Amino acid sequence: MDLTVKEAARRIAAEVVAQAPEGWAKCVLRGHASRSGVGLSGGGYVVPSRPGSFFRVPFPQQCLASLASRFRDSHGWEAIALEVICRPSGAFELVVFQDMLEPGGGTEDGWTLTLDPDFQPSEPGSADGSEPSEMRQAEDPAEAVERLRAILRQHAERSGAEPQMPAPVTEEQLAAAERRLGRALPADLRALYLEADGDGDSVALNGYAWVPLDAALAQRDDYVGVPTWFGWQLGWNQVVFDADPPNTVRRCSGHPGWLPFATWFDGNFFAVDLAPAPDGRLGQVIEVGRDFNEGPRYVASSVTAWLGQALGQPDPYAPQESGNNSRQLVVSALDERLTPGVQAIHLNDAPSPVGLVPLCATPHLRRLHLNRCATTDLSPLAALPIEDLAIDLTSEADLTPLTGHPHLASLAIGSQTPIDLAPLRTLPALRSLDLSRCAAADLGLLADLPGLRYLALSETQWTALIAAGRLPVHLAAARLAGAPPLTAALDLLSALGVDTSSAYRLSGTVAEQQAATG
Repeated sequence: MDLTVKEAARRIAAEVVAQAPEGWAKCVLRGHASRSGVGLSGGGYVVPSRPGSFFRVPFPQQCLASLASRFRDSHGWEAIALEVICRPSGAFELVVFQDMLEPGGGTEDGWTLTLDPDFQPSEPGSADGSEPSEMRQAEDPAEAVERLRAILRQHAERSGAEPQMPAPVTEEQLAAAERRLGRALPADLRALYLEADGDGDSVALNGYAWVPLDAALAQRDDYVGVPTWFGWQLGWNQVVFDADPPNTVRRCSGHPGWLPFATWFDGNFFAVDLAPAPDGRLGQVIEVGRDFNEGPRYVASSVTAWLGQALGQPDPYAPQESGNNSRQLVVSALDERLTPGVQAIHLNDAPSPVGLVPLCATPHLRRLHLNRCATTDLSPLAALPIEDLAIDLTSEADLTPLTGHPHLASLAIGSQTPIDLAPLRTLPALRSLDLSRCAAADLGLLADLPGLRYLALSETQWTALIAAGRLPVHLAAARLAGAPPLTAALDLLSALGVDTSSAYRLSGTVAEQQAATG
């Protein structure tokens, strides 16, 4: 059923009114719709007598799909963002714009505005020139083939049947693959593909499937070789963590030098690393994919060694691991759980002020979030390689200890008293900034930050910045925090130089629909 815009809006409002809880004052539905699907995020019923209570809202899937179809035909928008505000009288307002606007997931999460859809933050390991000075290799092609055959024999003994292996690839196919990769394949993986082109879905490699060469190349081109980016709403403070052992694998979520060759069909892959970090080895095996967006896992020094692991054989070239697998910690106190391998800490509900001196035990810390607790002294952070910092500050605190910090890329500050933002001018890596909960002394200073690509402010702060004529000029995205209507987000888009004249606005009542159908 393809409804008109007015019909769809009235049906949505009618559902909202029909399912409303007692004592409601209004309901806000925010969402998105496209060919691939529809969804609601944020908003909900407002019941003044029951603040903070949750009430289930209708999910008008068919109406949202109709709106997407209508605006695709009328405006050429492949995806839309929308807001419907309904009141007990049956009155409603609908606002629709293209999907450069994204509502947050909660009632106070505001709107994320994408200004430059082509901009994507770079990852630390994506740049060339970080490979080992000496390309050490650990593969043994003859041994790899013998280990493969031993694993297949074990598989046959367990299953009672010989796996039906595909025909091998040719030297010409391998050469073509290497041209496509722009890199030579490790000798052991080459030798395996000259034995067979995968395992024919027999899942013979210790429970994993060996991927045929063409499929491996396709996965590399479309998935494993491409950095993961979920957009600014989720990725504004993205951090890629180091593998264990450190500095063996590039700090990327995807890289064209990673060729997947085995999988458990769960979205994750074992891959050969053809572009290792300085302390890694060419041809080492890493694990990448769905569960490794925050960084790959080091597995073995070579495909030969990886096959040996399945046979219970040690890896003679394996570097020394830190022995700490807790890369991220969620804690309520900074205590003995802080070890050198920790790279991210979420400290929740600790007594304030929180002393940060214990963080000296985490020399590789890259993310620190203080949630519902505050600190007074940021000095212990000066020597740490923190890239993502979210903190609340007491009235005695300031940002001076962060002056000149070389790594800090994402910063969120909460403060009830005005703080001096001048140290932000000295942060060479600063890319993303959230001051929406901060009483800042001089927001106009933000126009002096040439590397700033994402900025989150409250509606009042944005209004002051616009009035002062001091908007940052290089923003790729912005967030309007709080619970402003979509019209306020459109006003901000317009102030940031985006033409919003095509935004669609409609007002009406449920009674009009009932009269038309009665």
